[in-house]
Amino acid sequence: MKLIDLRAVGAAYRFVLENPAPVLAASALYGVVFAVQSLLTAYAGAYAPGAAPAAIAFMAVAFGAFVIGWASLGRLALGIPKTGFFGLTLGGDEGRLLWALALVVLLLVIILMTAGVAMAFMIAGLAFTEMDPGAPQPDGYVNLFELMGPVALAVSFALIAVFLVFSLWLITRLALTAPATLEASAIRVLSIWPASRGRSVEIALTGLASLAPGIIVLVVLNTVCVALLGAGPAIAQSASGEAGALIVNPALFLVVSAIYGVAKIALLAAPLIAALCALYSVYKVEGEISPE
Repeated sequence: MKLIDLRAVGAAYRFVLENPAPVLAASALYGVVFAVQSLLTAYAGAYAPGAAPAAIAFMAVAFGAFVIGWASLGRLALGIPKTGFFGLTLGGDEGRLLWALALVVLLLVIILMTAGVAMAFMIAGLAFTEMDPGAPQPDGYVNLFELMGPVALAVSFALIAVFLVFSLWLITRLALTAPATLEASAIRVLSIWPASRGRSVEIALTGLASLAPGIIVLVVLNTVCVALLGAGPAIAQSASGEAGALIVNPALFLVVSAIYGVAKIALLAAPLIAALCALYSVYKVEGEISPE
């Protein structure tokens, strides 16, 4: 079992550098929509009338723009012939990928929410066993960890660690959904599950390595925006003021959010899909993936 596929990491970095036009096209599409969504979200945080439903609607539009861009970049990374405007199309691939990613999100929400609730009840039970039954009932917010002794605290942190490892394992088991769906022209979610068996660590570390430079750039960009403007695009509500107003110039925040959205696709989504497609191609050659 390999810990990381350095060839896939290298392919992820080269993909962005060698395909500037398609990457920029996908990034620009998402960046424009993300900018509007961020602005509406900031206004919703300031309780501007009608901003909240509009922000929710644009979240759906932003997801659609992401799917269109990711399908374009995924086809390019897999060597599938390019069509449309710099690879951007709206057809069967995008529809199948939309449904596939929606199913992945649904599975993650259901499974992780169930596991998270179970973990929360166990942690609460540990805290209650440490409480003095004769003590007065506290008012307001209660930090359960402050009620625990050393043993209960250690067990609680162990439960949280197990939950985080399980979450990462589940995400990696579903990580090949996008390249498999695009390559097979069919929705493949659970049918591609066996291909990632025993490769969770490799997929996780390869994916994280492909994302690392982009994460650093985005953190720096958001930090600079917060220092200069008092708000950052990473959390749109940071620009929310009072009585439906923002604490920064709306036009300036729109531009900054657009730049941030472009960077998210160019520096995160593009290298990630390239790395996943590289891994998918390796597993296919090695016979780990059966046709559907």
